[in-house]
Formats: sequence, C-alpha cells, structure tokens
Amino acid sequence: MDKDFYVDNRCKLAENLADGDLMLFFSGESVRKTADENYPFFTNRNFLYLTGIQQERTALLLHRRNGDLQATLFALMPDPAREMWTGRRTTWDELVEMSGVTQIENFDMLERVLDGLLALRPAATLWLCFDALAPERAFDLERQFAARISTRHPHVAIRNSYPLVCTLRKIKSHGEIEAIRQGMTITAAGIARLMRMARPGKMEYELEAEFHHELAAHGQRRTAFPSIIASGERIFYLHYSSLMGQVAEGELILTDVGAAYDEYCTDISRVFPANGRFSQRQADIYRVAYEANRAVMAQVRPGVPFSMPNRVCREVAFAGLKALGILDDFADIGSYVWHGVTHHVGLDVHDVGGYEEPMAENMVFTVDAGIYVREWGIGLRIEDNVCVTAAGCENLSAAIPATIEEIEAVMAS
Repeated sequence: MDKDFYVDNRCKLAENLADGDLMLFFSGESVRKTADENYPFFTNRNFLYLTGIQQERTALLLHRRNGDLQATLFALMPDPAREMWTGRRTTWDELVEMSGVTQIENFDMLERVLDGLLALRPAATLWLCFDALAPERAFDLERQFAARISTRHPHVAIRNSYPLVCTLRKIKSHGEIEAIRQGMTITAAGIARLMRMARPGKMEYELEAEFHHELAAHGQRRTAFPSIIASGERIFYLHYSSLMGQVAEGELILTDVGAAYDEYCTDISRVFPANGRFSQRQADIYRVAYEANRAVMAQVRPGVPFSMPNRVCREVAFAGLKALGILDDFADIGSYVWHGVTHHVGLDVHDVGGYEEPMAENMVFTVDAGIYVREWGIGLRIEDNVCVTAAGCENLSAAIPATIEEIEAVMAS
C-alpha cells in the first residue's frame, strides 16, 4: 500500500468526528515472554490500516478543529545507544513517507499534548480503539490510558472507535484485494510443494518446514497464522498445533495454511492422501465436501445474508452423507459438520467486520466446507477465499488444486 491509501482511510474515518473531537490510536508494545526476552512485536492492525507504520510505541492522533482534520504522529526519538542493541528505528522522514502524516512529535510528549488539548474544551470527546476481545487480555494499553485520562479530565467523554474502523476494513480496496492475490500466489506454491513432498513416514513438522521454505523463497518470513498440518486422528483437532505426528500409509493429510503479502492474509485448507491416491471412502467424503464448497460459492453475491453459507453447506452435506448411508436425520448433521463456513479475511486472518449486514461487493471471506466422519476415520475441509463481485464472486484461490483429479495429478508429479 502507498501513503495515499492510509490518507484516504483516515479521511473516511474522520467523517465520524465532530468539531473538537480527538481520536487516538496506538501501534502497541512488545509483550514480555520470559526473563529479559520479549515476543516479536506485532503492530495493532487498526493502527496499521491508518498509517502503514510497523513500529512499537507510536501513536496517531486525529483532531477535528474548525472543520479541518489534523493528524499527528507521536514516535520514538532516534537513540543511537538503544538502537545498537535493538536495531535501527524508523526515521521521522521515513514515517512521513510511509503514512502521509507530516506532523510528528516525540512519543514521550503524547500525554502532555493531549492534556493541553482536552483542557481547552469543557465537553471534549476522546475516541480510543477498544478491542472487542480486550477484557480477556492481561494487558490493555487503551483501557489503561483511558483510566488515566478520566482521572485527570473527568469532563471528557470517551468513546470507542473500534466498530468504526472495523466497518471500513470490511470492504476491501483494489490495492488490498491485489495484495491478497499476491499472497494467494505464494500460498498456492506452498501447498503444491506440500502435495509433492508428502509421503508415508514424513513428520508433520517436516511438511511445515517445506511450506515455510516455499514462503521464504518468495520473500515472506512469516505465515499468515500458525500452520495446521495434521494426519491420522489428529485431523479431528480443528486447531491442532503440535505438528509432532508421523504420517502413516493410507492416511489423509489436512493442511490449513496461508501466506501473507503486504500484511494481508490468506487462509486455505486442502486435504490429500499420504500415498498420492484417495481411497474409495476418502473420495466419497471428499466429493461431498467439494460439492458443498462449490454450492456455497454459487450463491455468493451482494445482498445475500451471511446465514446462507452455513445453511447451504449443511444442506448439501446432509444430502451427500445420507446417500452414503452415514445418517438419516438432518438433526444429526452437527455431528459431522462442526464449524462455520465463513469469516472475513484481510489484515487479520479472521478479519474484523461482523456479519449482521449482508454480503457486499469487495468483501473477502472464506468458503470452508468441513466434514468429519469419525466412524470412518475421515475428516477434511476444503477452504477457499472469495471476493464478492457485482454479479457473484471471484474464487481467489482457484489456481490451488481442489478436485480429486487435480490433487492426485500434482502428487504424481
């Protein structure tokens, strides 16, 4: 993304500001791991959406004054002694070029500047970005900041900007969709490598390493989310993470993986046989899941409610499983279809945005048909990412093998 993207995002968001309102966003801080070690820093996605900056202890202040929007960044000062240990900090000139914000102040001045602005208005409104999941976190930067402000300025009304930013992020721009396409090209290469390298005797973590190797060959150091690569009975753990199992003859390998490009995620699931050929039972279940996946895609278009994917997937899965003699009553479908079909995809792999409003053009989300038949020892899901168009949807992952014939051909190669 270029700086015009971030300028445009800030202008759209600022339409919600009344004159005199202030809106503040933090990039976040790295979290302590153990002893003197921190976890790698991960920028707050809403801050990134508005600035393009990935640096801790940085803040964006938006201020509507006399009808004009003023934007100020508060960033770390250059510190050669500190940078010798922690690495070079982004210069202020670079911050301007990244974000399009031309006013930059020392991060340590943030509260002093804010105190001055709030003291000028007897009924000011300060917007802070309170993450919906924050009550579950031990450390919450925004709520702690809000408590300090309320103590010093009890007259200030504090409001939550999180829903406003989420609404903007739900509809992707042309540049965002192109970034997801680029990520999908890398994901496709990684999945093809997994299919070619899979065989009985492989460890799941060896296959994970193959996927990471392919991403690195395309200039990407990290995955969009921790890879799920499961074989055998481990397929039945939806967010299986240990990846310590060994692939056995006759087993299926379930992969739920994705690359990120320019911080935009992909999320793709494919299942393939360890020995390169689906058994009859595996193929039977696979075809039911594939039909459910494609039936959902066929109904995606603007105006369709988000209740459709789960309903259609379950209806198609029930018909297919009933034909195989696995169940007779639709009331039992929950024993075989365990999870939802759809979530938004973007800067977060489970992207923000909500599902109350119907599908709209330029939304990007998953179509994830999963069927789990424990009595046959078969569990699988086929997950694609689609972009809603004016007339239907584009399958952004169409190039990734999905039919039995396509998968077996890649594995044979």
